[in-house]
Amino acid sequence: MRQRVLVVLAVRNGADYLQRTLEAIAAQTVTPERVVAVDARSTDASRSLLQAADVALVDAPATATFGDAVRVGVAALPDAQEGEWLWLLAHDAVPHPGALAALLGTAETSPSVAVVGPKVMRAAEPDTFAEYGQTTTPLGRSVRLRDGELDQGQHDGDSDALGVAESGVLVRRDVLEALGGFDAALPSVDAGLDLGIRARLAGHRVALQPAARVRRAGGPEHFRLRRVSDARRTRIVRSAQLHRRLAYAHPLLVPLHWLVLLPLALLRSVGHVLAKRPGSVPAEWAAAATAAVRLGRVARARTRIRRTRVAPWRDLRPLRVSWRALREHRQRVGDDVDHNARVVDERVGFVEGAALWVAALAAVVGVLVLAPLIGAGGLTGGALLPLDGSVAGLWTDATWGARDGVGDVVGPADGFALLVAAVGSIVPWAPSTAIIVLLLAAAPLSAVTGWAFVRTLTTSRWMPTVAAAVWAFAPTLLLSVHEGRIGAVVAHVLLPVAAACALRASQSWRATGGAGLALALVAAGAPSLLPALVLGVVVIAVVRWRAPRVLLALVPPLLLVGPTVAWQWVAGSPLAALADPGVPLASEPATPLQLLLGMPVGDLGGIGVVADALAIDARWIAIALAAPLLVLAVVAPFLRVRALLPIGVAALGLATAIGQTHVSVSADGTDVVALWAGSGVSLLLLGLLAAATRTIDVLEARGGVPMSAVTLAAALGAAPAVVLGMLVPALEPAPARALPAFVVADVDANVGTLVITPLDDGTVSARVERGAGSGLTDASTLASTAEVGPRAEELAVVAANLVAGGGDVEGDLDAWSVRYVLLADGDATLRDVAESSLAERDGLEAIGDTAFGMLWQRDVDVAPAPATTTWAWGLLAAQLLAVVAAIVLALPSAGRGARGRSRRSRIVRDWA
Repeated sequence: MRQRVLVVLAVRNGADYLQRTLEAIAAQTVTPERVVAVDARSTDASRSLLQAADVALVDAPATATFGDAVRVGVAALPDAQEGEWLWLLAHDAVPHPGALAALLGTAETSPSVAVVGPKVMRAAEPDTFAEYGQTTTPLGRSVRLRDGELDQGQHDGDSDALGVAESGVLVRRDVLEALGGFDAALPSVDAGLDLGIRARLAGHRVALQPAARVRRAGGPEHFRLRRVSDARRTRIVRSAQLHRRLAYAHPLLVPLHWLVLLPLALLRSVGHVLAKRPGSVPAEWAAAATAAVRLGRVARARTRIRRTRVAPWRDLRPLRVSWRALREHRQRVGDDVDHNARVVDERVGFVEGAALWVAALAAVVGVLVLAPLIGAGGLTGGALLPLDGSVAGLWTDATWGARDGVGDVVGPADGFALLVAAVGSIVPWAPSTAIIVLLLAAAPLSAVTGWAFVRTLTTSRWMPTVAAAVWAFAPTLLLSVHEGRIGAVVAHVLLPVAAACALRASQSWRATGGAGLALALVAAGAPSLLPALVLGVVVIAVVRWRAPRVLLALVPPLLLVGPTVAWQWVAGSPLAALADPGVPLASEPATPLQLLLGMPVGDLGGIGVVADALAIDARWIAIALAAPLLVLAVVAPFLRVRALLPIGVAALGLATAIGQTHVSVSADGTDVVALWAGSGVSLLLLGLLAAATRTIDVLEARGGVPMSAVTLAAALGAAPAVVLGMLVPALEPAPARALPAFVVADVDANVGTLVITPLDDGTVSARVERGAGSGLTDASTLASTAEVGPRAEELAVVAANLVAGGGDVEGDLDAWSVRYVLLADGDATLRDVAESSLAERDGLEAIGDTAFGMLWQRDVDVAPAPATTTWAWGLLAAQLLAVVAAIVLALPSAGRGARGRSRRSRIVRDWA
């Protein structure tokens, strides 16, 4: 039976386009049975043109939307008959002469199809898509497919979509009436998408017809508006999205979606400001407020869906677009705030390529390495101390001030202190918890950053997943986590980000900002990498000298670590600026061969433990694990000359690591501590990964076996770290207090506590703690690298006199505001001697034995802590400003394809 077609033409002030549209309808190779034109009180010549045409004219209110006009037009048609189709057009939609025949052909050959959409082309560029189907992202944002692409027949094989454009669509009349027409809450944007979704839920197909083409002068928002500002478009699009979210959500989740409307508006407003779209902020709030109060429309929309739905919502998932496809489209065609498209990407994504499973396994490894410490409120031991219990204390420690208990060392805070303060501020009620979370998340985060870095270098489908495994299971990372080396952990996680952004900085200010931020955090966590980082950035600037903006990426790291470098330089010890932040922690130096194998310590960490248990040479295990990656990296320069650059990076990393093992600037008591070579090994590993990627690019399909070998070796390399973490933990749960409760409860925040610890060698160590005790931000490299000052010498004399029972110490103790003396546990014999001397000394009142040792109190007026000067806060503000500027620069700004104001286009020529 031949299908009957009725045309409903919606018109509102469209005289500039209407004549062409009427002529195009009359020129169709298949003549429609009837044309009904609905005029929404046009104030131009539209009504005169309609009266002169052979159409039935119906009036609609001036406020009518396209959906309202269609509803009026359908109501004016004769009673529906079987097999009747409606062709819905707006005044600016000019169809190709064969459009209706093509649409009708799809309807006749596919009985399950109830909605058919044409190719919608731009009015001024008939060979360029305005859209060809509609869909949504996983979070419900609407997407107009193919917008901006040149039509070369590349999408003619597309047959189904989640929705189609409302103007130009051919829809079965009985289905449109059963669905209740267009949703009145969607006056323009997403009206066609919503109709398609409801049609699919009702068991019908929504098809695309590539042979049917319709030229459109503007988007659906232009039906009643000639011009639409960016802010107004934001409100229209966001209002439509929020309405659909409430209409489509599971009944139990609707209240939750409603409750988060305003909080989400706040977060998105911050995003608009950071993305340089402040004019969209009022529109964002207006859309949220509108969605919050118009619940009646939501209820009616949900009722219509419930009345006709026969298919489950999960059937729509295959037709949604992925974030990866949107990102790739923006890279190809250019960012567009409103219209994005699906594109085919031959590379495997993070989820499809099993990198997600690598990250999940890395998370398990991270938990196992720290298994004995799960549930602790804070950590101590290794290179760690608990954090100050208040955020204010963390940021105060990040300013210029005294870096030791007696005031010998006064200078700037390490850049690491700012890093720790920022991390601790994420969990303000328990800052130490943030450090635990960081350690647990380090391995999976490394999987993500390693994967993303290599993905920028290659078109290989699987090499990024291999990189995720290598970077997440690197022994240098897992050993750093095991020993609580927070700075080295942060540096390892962010090195790939810094490298990827620096390589693209010449092309993008956003990449420049990302490089500056990543480099700042890497330098703060591992100052010994600063020379290598500066050299790398300078080399990139020289190679790409036409756009040397990558040099600006050095500003944030230099501002973060620059004050420490300058202070150490003036102090006559410039190498001390390279000291590892945190508590000084000695490790057995590694040989150059061990470093090349990716092992930052001479005992090979967990590999040594496993080798001892198996009674085999640990070196052979290390060689076996490192060999696959080393072989791929070494052969790279022979296959591609461009691989010399990553080999150079690897050489720089190896040289840095070797240098770190030979530089000792810190001290742990009487032990000299060399720099941690793990950060240099991380840089070495980064270069090896990039070089191996070049080899895989050459091998192409033949690279499966070597990639599998590298991945397997990386995964097996994680086992020794797990064994080490479970059998020989370097960290332990931190006590609730760093000093006895009697001291912590003291009302004077700057009260001093002299802590004396008897050592096994017959000497004692002495230090002055302030307030509730030292935290991680108090562990300054200025203090750990400084020579013994006059006050430190006086402190040694005071401690010796207290232990021996002689000498006058009251003046020094008063000068340091020392109210408490704590004799910590240590050598039993020396401790008994010291306890006797302290008990007999006048002016000391015994408090008693505590969990930290014997405690005495003395009467002293505590001097207030020196106030932080204005210029010290100014230095901190300048450092934070540089970091914030890098963050803002790194954030995505308004899309390149976005326009401040859009208007209807003009049709420049007829169909070819």
